Amino acid sequence: KQWYQRRVRGSFDNMVRFTTLLLAFTAAALATNQETFRLSFGQKGLDWFETVVADVNDVLRDVIMKGLVIPPMDMNGVAVEQLKMRDMSLPKPDLSIVEGSGYKLNANGLLMVIDGAWSYGFFSGELTVNTKLNLEAIASVDADMKRGKFRTNGEACDVDFVSLEIDMGNDLLNRIAQGMVEDVKTEIAGIVCKEVDTALDSGINSLLNAIPSEVKLHLLEDIVFTFAPDADPIYSADHVDVPCRVHAKSKVPFPFAPQGITDSLDPEFIGCVLLSDYLVNSVSFLALGKGAIRESIPNKKFPIGSDLTNTAYFKKSLPQLYKAYPNKEVTYKITNLRHPELEFDAGLQKINVPLRVLVQVDGATIINLRLTLNTRGDLSIRGAKITGTCEEIDTKTVVVSSKIGDIDAKVANDIMDDIFLKTIIPDVNAFFKKGFTLPCIEKAIDVRRVLAQTKDDFLRVCGDFSLTKYTQDKIREVVEDIVKKFTFAF
Repeated sequence: KQWYQRRVRGSFDNMVRFTTLLLAFTAAALATNQETFRLSFGQKGLDWFETVVADVNDVLRDVIMKGLVIPPMDMNGVAVEQLKMRDMSLPKPDLSIVEGSGYKLNANGLLMVIDGAWSYGFFSGELTVNTKLNLEAIASVDADMKRGKFRTNGEACDVDFVSLEIDMGNDLLNRIAQGMVEDVKTEIAGIVCKEVDTALDSGINSLLNAIPSEVKLHLLEDIVFTFAPDADPIYSADHVDVPCRVHAKSKVPFPFAPQGITDSLDPEFIGCVLLSDYLVNSVSFLALGKGAIRESIPNKKFPIGSDLTNTAYFKKSLPQLYKAYPNKEVTYKITNLRHPELEFDAGLQKINVPLRVLVQVDGATIINLRLTLNTRGDLSIRGAKITGTCEEIDTKTVVVSSKIGDIDAKVANDIMDDIFLKTIIPDVNAFFKKGFTLPCIEKAIDVRRVLAQTKDDFLRVCGDFSLTKYTQDKIREVVEDIVKKFTFAF
């Protein structure tokens, strides 16, 4: 076992040194241009996860205590059997990053009390093993691109005994038992490492495989999101990047392609999520395709009698309309010709959507316009609330047909700019300035601080948070359901 540990750990250390040199030059290139979602976290995120695990230690302990079976041992002719865990104490785990490879788990101060029976020829009795040990395990997580899942692998395991005592009932037998201590240590170390490797190679992978690759969000019940890895996680010195491919599921190819993500963690925060505009546009493509956006004026905000709803409004800007239809009610029918395209850029977000605008009088279309609406704005997050503004608007208008003669393109542009500045932009700004709470966030987590930044083709959201009691209780329920499905057998 010791040879195995030295062999694995030695080759592993050499690999880490070699990979460290490469990471400085290739870390950003390890993901592909198909990446649309990235989870990035550092030691602060691992520290947070440690507390989550520690909160359910009692659940894990109870299940292990009830289901743990230790096989018989042969100690130089002494048969040790009927072994059963009487008590154990699980320490808070200590997680850290192994640069270039994966994670290190340290569980220092693991206490176990094991009762059993011994026999040697015609002699027999009971015994108790009390041990305190430190466990160190190294695991990697990589991408199984064929199955579309992440998977864990055990890389190395080491057990260091702080103490181990064997109580066989009297001083004489206890002195004899001292000669068995090293053998018992070897057996227990092998058993523990075997179980750790089994948990990493199969148990945790079973949980990862159980995570659905397709999900629905309650706000977008008709949209199915697909999830898959994009590349192996990138283990840097101070953080981990998990590149993923997430987008709305479509039966037809999207008419746009992902651009990849080239950023990661802000180390001041527990973690960051990076969303590409491809992900957002995949939803827009399905939910807001051609004809999905339909706006009509007059409406509640601009009822009949408003300036925009009478030809007199255009007496100066479009006199031929007023001359042909003086003081007539005007109706506008606005429809999108394709989905809105969102683009994240450094410090701002841009939306581009082609529209058809019909200007009607007495139910007849007088002017048929095709235009492209472009907006620019910013986005910010405070706590769990998103706010933002739309700062600029620009239209590029083409007159498809007109019953009032030729209309200059610039005049048409100016008119459309004016109409949209009075209609769409105030509504958008009123909505975003007021802000809205991220769905389910307040119930699930307490957000202490958060940072939202628009970058080149992606949005980065970083935050510090803690779980609410509601979420802690839900996690406990899930853990209880999961661990009960596994048989813990040494």
